[in-house]
Amino acid sequence: MSRHKVPLRDGVAAASAYVGWDRPLQTYFAQVLSAPDEDGEEIELVWVGTDFGELPRAVDAIRVLEPYCHIDASLAAQLEIDRMACLATRDGPNQLEAKAFMARLSQIKDRSEPEA
Repeated sequence: MSRHKVPLRDGVAAASAYVGWDRPLQTYFAQVLSAPDEDGEEIELVWVGTDFGELPRAVDAIRVLEPYCHIDASLAAQLEIDRMACLATRDGPNQLEAKAFMARLSQIKDRSEPEA
């Protein structure tokens, strides 16, 4: 997994933003976080790329951040390098079990949704 802090635009009501590649989920992700609240917790203003394959291209994650961040021209290339650097990496036992668990949850969710 990679994670890069991305500089915010002036006037954006956020404290930090991140983008990266999540190898087990095979997706790029983008996060924009608020300043910590009184409990020290950051609130996710934007968080995409949490589902398997949700953002398959670096540009998909970058587009999410564009309204909030200054995007350096080299960021897409770095994100692609991050993805390629782990192409030969396989899931370990914990990741395999987590994926199986997520698949079971998805099946339960699919069965519980009413048909239109």
